[in-house]
Parts: sequence; C-alpha cells; structure tokens
Amino acid sequence: MRTTELVLIGMVILGCVFKIQHWPGAGMLNVTGGCGLALFYFPFGFRTLAVPKPTDQLLGMTLFGGVSMGIALGGIIAFLQRWPHSAELMLAGAIACAVTAVVGLVLRYKRQRLDVYLDGLLVRCLVLGGLAIILWELFAGTPH
Repeated sequence: MRTTELVLIGMVILGCVFKIQHWPGAGMLNVTGGCGLALFYFPFGFRTLAVPKPTDQLLGMTLFGGVSMGIALGGIIAFLQRWPHSAELMLAGAIACAVTAVVGLVLRYKRQRLDVYLDGLLVRCLVLGGLAIILWELFAGTPH
C-alpha cells in the first residue's frame, strides 16, 4: 500500500510541474492523483501502515486522521484547479490536521506501543495540514 501512496503523490507532483509549465494534462494528473490520495486516506488509509500487530492501531484516530487529511487534500486540489471554496476547505483541513496532530502527540506519549502507527499519522498530518495552511495564508483573498 505504501507504493500506491507514493505513486499517487508522484502524480500530484507531476501535475503541479505540468501546471507550472502550462502543459496539457495538468488538471487530469492533479485531480486523479489528489482524489485517489484522498480516497486512499479516507477513511482507512492508515490501517495499512506497517505496525507490529493490527491491534497497535486506533480506529478513531484512523477515521479522524483520514477525514482530516482528505479535507485538507481536497482543499489543496480545489485550490490548484481554481475551484470555488478552496480557501475554506484548506482552512478546515488544516485545523482538523492540527487537532489530529495534537491528539496523536498526547496518545503517543501515553501509549508507547502505538509509536510507529502514530508517527506515520503525525508526519502525514503535519505535511498536508502545513501545506494547506501555507497556501491559505499566502493566497486566501487574492484573485486566482
């Protein structure tokens, strides 16, 4: 499953390069890769992370983290495609990713056996939430 995640991330990055260069196919790569990645994360994407045992995961954190990252990624893709309400989606996703990260940090120090699972969740939440808040801060309110 990690290979699937990397391929979808590569499609989004390639779509961004195509968009910068104004090459055809940029929208298709962004939407296909981004929506595929959002569906991968929502809601059970983290059930596939490498952990010692399947019981070393929390279903609630998986669902909340998947929804948070799906919203943030949806806002980023909407922003790249210049769709309406992208700023609101990015802000909501960034806030949800921040809440997921805080809860994940608290759980990581309370339950040591969940460290591998929560580290993977935290890194993904911080990257997507950070990207969403940076894009929102830089471009919210400016005409596209």
